Amino acid sequence: MKFLIVLCAVIAMACAITKEQFLMYREECFKSEKVPEAVIEKLKNREYGEDLGHEAKCYIRCLGLKTGAWDDTHGYDIEKTYEHMTEGELVVTKENLKKCFKSSGDDDKCVWAAKDLKCLWTNKYVSKKQ
Repeated sequence: MKFLIVLCAVIAMACAITKEQFLMYREECFKSEKVPEAVIEKLKNREYGEDLGHEAKCYIRCLGLKTGAWDDTHGYDIEKTYEHMTEGELVVTKENLKKCFKSSGDDDKCVWAAKDLKCLWTNKYVSKKQ
């Protein structure tokens, strides 16, 4: 879970939206997904040592929807996600994105969005640029 939030934030910041837009989306998603204040603080401080709950997973989906990297039918768009990540602070390959972004169609779209992103980080398919 800890890596999912960072990745979603970087994707959002790296795309064609401004930092101000991203911050607005972030706040909108915190509010719409009813993320508890204690979890918000952990997310903002990049404290991800535990499962932060279903609300945090829905926050990830929300940011993906707002930035255009995610849709509930197909999941993450590999091309858009690759472009967003590589324009930002991350290094990743399309092949590794394909390994993780499975069109599972999980009934719970929040779980699906979070699970796909978690795969990237737990398998160390994504790294920060030096």
